[in-house]
Amino acid sequence: MADTDQEAQWRADFERAGQDAVRFELGRMIYSEPTRQFAFRWLREKEQANERLGAAAQWYTKWTFWAAIAAVIVGIIGVAVTYWSALPPK
Repeated sequence: MADTDQEAQWRADFERAGQDAVRFELGRMIYSEPTRQFAFRWLREKEQANERLGAAAQWYTKWTFWAAIAAVIVGIIGVAVTYWSALPPK
């Protein structure tokens, strides 16, 4: 849904203020009803964006963990091969 001029102004104001400030002001009930409804929609949009970022970060964290485990295993194998190849022949 396209923003009206008024909603575009509210969106800009909310972006400047940030999520915490908008949530705080909603609790104080200082907004008019149309502004309050738009603030709820805007906060939900921000929460959905944060959820998407969180899911992506969780995916990268999981693969980074397994890559680190693989690097440790390769390192241990490398140290073992180097140690045994440096032993004098019998």
